[in-house]
Amino acid sequence: MRFEFEHLGTTTPFELAEGQHLLGGGAEDQVRLEGLPPGFLSLCIEGVRLTVAAAQNFTVNDVHVPRGVPRLVLPGEVVGLPEQMRLKVLQAPHSGERGVGTMAVLKNLLTDGADLSSSRAATLTCLTGLDVGRTFVLAEAQTDLGRGTGVDFRLRDRAVSRSHARILRQGTTFTVLDLGSPNGVFRNGQRVKGSADLAEGDVIELGKTILRFQAPVEVEEPALLPEPALEAPAVEPEPTPRGEWWFIGLGAATALAGVLVTYALVG
Repeated sequence: MRFEFEHLGTTTPFELAEGQHLLGGGAEDQVRLEGLPPGFLSLCIEGVRLTVAAAQNFTVNDVHVPRGVPRLVLPGEVVGLPEQMRLKVLQAPHSGERGVGTMAVLKNLLTDGADLSSSRAATLTCLTGLDVGRTFVLAEAQTDLGRGTGVDFRLRDRAVSRSHARILRQGTTFTVLDLGSPNGVFRNGQRVKGSADLAEGDVIELGKTILRFQAPVEVEEPALLPEPALEAPAVEPEPTPRGEWWFIGLGAATALAGVLVTYALVG
């Protein structure tokens, strides 16, 4: 997996193989960065899936993540570190599926094996907690989230209310509503007061669960090719019946005889 480390205006690219890695300022850290505490950040790479956890609070795309809480990080997201350091997860090479690389990650995180590469539905991907890696498809006009049994998507998080939040869909517009939960609903770190519209990449917090909103896939309809013009079939002249040829020959002979008689009289 490819990364970029930024500090004091300098960018350093590097790659890590699959497995567990420690990032920090200690001598035993696989990725040593001066200025960080030893073993500050733990990175777990499993195929295209990256999970990070830190010994202190950190941020992902400027949204705070508590220490010790594993957080799924998607390609293109930026992990904020102390001393204004930043760790960016680079996009996967373009595979033609969606153009941004995130689609390939979501496809491998699905629990039901569905293929999202051709789906037009929006999704919520769970980034933390017991449900990390699960992806919920927002295909209905109304989707309720919570800990209870009567919701559409059930989250295994004791800090989540039985009926915590609702996602409304109107055309291509998606809105998140707080259903009066004591712990509230947060969008990109800001508490939602009533409702808030969702945009591509927005992060929703319900209790200790963090969800990432993926906007619908826009699939262009193939252009219809004009149908080729049909050429009119060639019309062949109808053959003259045999009976008609006899009359035509007789007429020609009569005309020729008239010409010869006229020539003889004149001569």
